[in-house]
Amino acid sequence: MKHTQYQSGSVLIISLIVMLVLTILGVSGMKSAVLEENMAGNVRDKQLAFQAAEATLREAEKYIDDNIVSLTHFDTDGSDGLYDKSQQRLWTSIDWDSSDSIEYTSFDTNYAVNAPPRFIVEHLATQQDNLDTLNLDNYGQGTGAGRVEMFLITARATGSSGNNIALLQTTYGKRL
Repeated sequence: MKHTQYQSGSVLIISLIVMLVLTILGVSGMKSAVLEENMAGNVRDKQLAFQAAEATLREAEKYIDDNIVSLTHFDTDGSDGLYDKSQQRLWTSIDWDSSDSIEYTSFDTNYAVNAPPRFIVEHLATQQDNLDTLNLDNYGQGTGAGRVEMFLITARATGSSGNNIALLQTTYGKRL
């Protein structure tokens, strides 16, 4: 007597279901990896913009020390990036181009920023000092009464993609 076996194909169906589950897991893992890579790139771009703006602040302080000997260049229109007691939040209303800000020309080009960093300088006030309070433990400026000009520096820099913009500000004083 011959015994015949019938196959129903259940192994094929089960293996196809297992393959479908593994494919779904693989695709979702790839999406997660791509998302994490994009997030890491954005963080790097944001840090690059921040570091460029920080370097631009230091350059602006050096610019004030080296170039500002009087307040004659400061005016309300700021055509050269130097503004005199302008309106509040000036940095939101300018174009950040050569007509209204100063370019940080010696910025390290190894950092691939989208556009060269720029800064503006606003003359805020004149601080009169009749005492030696500007001279802390005989460090820095000479003793005696003095006049200190106070400036607000705003630096703007972008990351490599141009999507991340960093704006930093500092107040800086100089005796003229």
